[in-house]
Amino acid sequence: MGHRRTIATAVATAVALAVPAAGAPAQAPSYPPPSNPGSVQKKPRGPFKTLRVGRNERYKTIQAAVNAARAGDTIRVRPGVYRESVRISGARHRYLTIIGDPANPQRVVLDGEGRRQNGITVNGADAVTLRGLKARRYRANAFFVVNVTGYAMDRLIAERPGTYGLYAFNSKGGSMTNSLSYLAADGSYYVGQTPEQTNPQRTIIRNVI
Repeated sequence: MGHRRTIATAVATAVALAVPAAGAPAQAPSYPPPSNPGSVQKKPRGPFKTLRVGRNERYKTIQAAVNAARAGDTIRVRPGVYRESVRISGARHRYLTIIGDPANPQRVVLDGEGRRQNGITVNGADAVTLRGLKARRYRANAFFVVNVTGYAMDRLIAERPGTYGLYAFNSKGGSMTNSLSYLAADGSYYVGQTPEQTNPQRTIIRNVI
């Protein structure tokens, strides 16, 4: 219920904003080259760790926690503004979960400040979950997954992305749910160039605004 109120408030705010003045088009982003994601990477066995990010936590940035994490770990991000571009790459980060505040994603903000490319990029790491986060003012995409089999993007907010809000490219299966994206330069939700599959894995987009 709290999440619904948060989304409703964010929608009201977005509607209240004036249409932005026309400016220079967003520069073409630089993307990782497409590769065949293949079958899903093997599920890790554990034991798993929980890494915490915040001003008074061991890790001050989300990227620092990602660098220290291994497959299957969970990263919990405290409320605050994180001025960074996070990259999650390779099988060593498969099944990683990053959680902010699912009840109120606006409390955990990644800020591109109009100069960083992507809020969070997941490249070649299967079954990563992103939940309860907001990304704003990135020149390319707020949340971007590429070359993966399986992903979950849930309870996310994308504000003013330079291209797409939630974007899955050259990936098989996955979900975008319970999320809000607005003032996107191109589109809010996009699933593109899905690899050809003999037994297709379903991609789900549900309850998005």
